Amino acid sequence: MIDELLVSATPYGLRTALIDSGEVIAFNVESNLTPSLLEDIFLAAPQRRSGTDRFVAINKTQNALIQISSTNDVADSTIFQVTRDGWDGKAPRGTFQPTLPGRYVVYFPCDSGNNVAHRIKSANKREKLQLLASGLGQIHGGGVTIRSAAEDTDEEVIRAEAQRLYLHWQEILAAADQKTAPTLLAKGPGLVERLMRDTLPPDARIVTDDADMLARLSAFAQKWTPEFDDRLELSDSAIFERHDTAGTMARALQPEVPLDGGGRLTIEPTAALTAIDIDCGVRSGARQHALLSASLEGARGAAREIRRRNIVGLIVIDFPSLDSADARQALMNEMRKLMKDDTVAHKIVGISESGLMEITRRRGETPLLDALTELRAGAYAGRRPRLDALAFDIAFEARSRAQAGGQNITLFAGPVLASYLHYVNGEAGGTGYASLSRWIKADFTVREESDRRREDWAIEVE
Repeated sequence: MIDELLVSATPYGLRTALIDSGEVIAFNVESNLTPSLLEDIFLAAPQRRSGTDRFVAINKTQNALIQISSTNDVADSTIFQVTRDGWDGKAPRGTFQPTLPGRYVVYFPCDSGNNVAHRIKSANKREKLQLLASGLGQIHGGGVTIRSAAEDTDEEVIRAEAQRLYLHWQEILAAADQKTAPTLLAKGPGLVERLMRDTLPPDARIVTDDADMLARLSAFAQKWTPEFDDRLELSDSAIFERHDTAGTMARALQPEVPLDGGGRLTIEPTAALTAIDIDCGVRSGARQHALLSASLEGARGAAREIRRRNIVGLIVIDFPSLDSADARQALMNEMRKLMKDDTVAHKIVGISESGLMEITRRRGETPLLDALTELRAGAYAGRRPRLDALAFDIAFEARSRAQAGGQNITLFAGPVLASYLHYVNGEAGGTGYASLSRWIKADFTVREESDRRREDWAIEVE
């Protein structure tokens, strides 16, 4: 059970860690260089069409993609919601049928179905909540799904949230009538707000190291998740030092993961899939028993890393070959058990006689590796830190030095990194580094050194 959410924020973005009994179970990153468009609602303008794909303009510089039937087309302007961010040069994807999720209710303005989440197993509760969903759908129009978080929640709380979502949709419709496409109608919640809404249990603590972030989350909690308003905490310490969070994040970027039994996982992302190879090491005992033992340990390690690193898309795990169908079934059962608490939609497809297991996991938040690193130019060139990740580290370190009493912070960096640091929150940050100086509450200057590598930097304090 998740008991803590750590949120470390700088003007260049934020990093989060979900904690369960002192162990980091998941990382997520939000960058201000490439802000997420998830759940953003636009008044879109139709663009070119290719087969069943239609491109729509969502602002003056960006298009998104939607699949439509060959018999349907779109009007000159249409309400459009982003359901998946773009990646690897691909356009964001979305729908003409927006969805408004709350903590307890999902409201479908353009649908008519009323349902209850499958995770609610009690027949009596399902029947009661189904009646509630049907009533809410009749009151507000559209469709309603009661989420699993509502299982033991007072009906009035659920009704109040449904009313807020309905009124939010009316505001979106009113804005669409007054504006010209393409334009933003409603900004979706940010990463931390989505975690508060979708993932955290009501008794979890939320700890942040940034006062502006605390204010932002408090405003969101008061409107959408009031149970968290008194569970927000501001810390003036390095919160990622708790539970070895920073060290765990660094290890989550490495391709190899040691296993307690002497084996290891090797995690290799490719354009098409992520391959996880399990090396069982040296095991004592009968061969098949030893291989099953190693496979079960590898499954535990793989499930942990999949969630911790937020690996998405097609995942292929190469287990040792198990001769027995019963042993392969035991391995499948163990993996399902290990993945059952994963809040990201996924499917364990199966396992072959040669030991290849396929898992698909829905793309939502950016995988940790892609959020913090990027491919170098050229074949077989490997990966390097992203500029926004370096900027985050620099801002974090500068603030830490200022909090320790430093009045004048000097950064030594190469030209590319120095130039990027002029941009705070993804936009021009005023003259020089004044905005960053205001944020760390100390004088921040940069000395460009042409011979420094792109990712090489150092800080001096006076």
